[in-house]
Amino acid sequence: MRWLQLHLRSRRVPLALATVTAVITLTWALVLAYTDSATINPRTASLAIMLAVVAVGTTLSGADGALDHTMAVNWPVRRAGHLLLATAAITALLSLSMITGTRYEPFALVLRNTVGLLGLTALGATLLGAALSWLAPLTWTLIAVLPMMGPSRDLKMQLAGWLIQPAGTTAATACAAILAATGLLAYAVRGCPVRPLSETAPDR
Repeated sequence: MRWLQLHLRSRRVPLALATVTAVITLTWALVLAYTDSATINPRTASLAIMLAVVAVGTTLSGADGALDHTMAVNWPVRRAGHLLLATAAITALLSLSMITGTRYEPFALVLRNTVGLLGLTALGATLLGAALSWLAPLTWTLIAVLPMMGPSRDLKMQLAGWLIQPAGTTAATACAAILAATGLLAYAVRGCPVRPLSETAPDR
């Protein structure tokens, strides 16, 4: 298990996990303190999940980009496992609220938004690198939580605002599933782009 410990430390996973826990807990505590609602609304939940996946995005590459592409390691499997474990961790932390009086629910919406935003983050990491993987989930989430967005029967609105559509909305679920599958496949196969040595070398 030594390799797993080194892998997690090299990707700053402990720090990211602490950040995810803090974001989810703080959001829950604020809703509990300032509202009488038993359910955290989709807009607030989406913002919390977005911040959680942004923290996970920083773990999608190590300090040495070239090492993440060496043929000596089965990186596609390791990358896919990394994303799946991140999904499980975020979902589990969100689900802990179910035993309290203020909850992230329904579970189907929590799971849909988590896998969709993680897939979007992974896709961003594949195209732009882990350092910029936050751009896509942040942008789409901020659009989805705008006041003029809401549950709708219009297909375009359902896709643009998939994060806040009711659980069971076919278009929203399909959008999240496509993002999740595309991001997982792209990241597992390609990983993050390798930066030139001039960008990673220390200043002298």
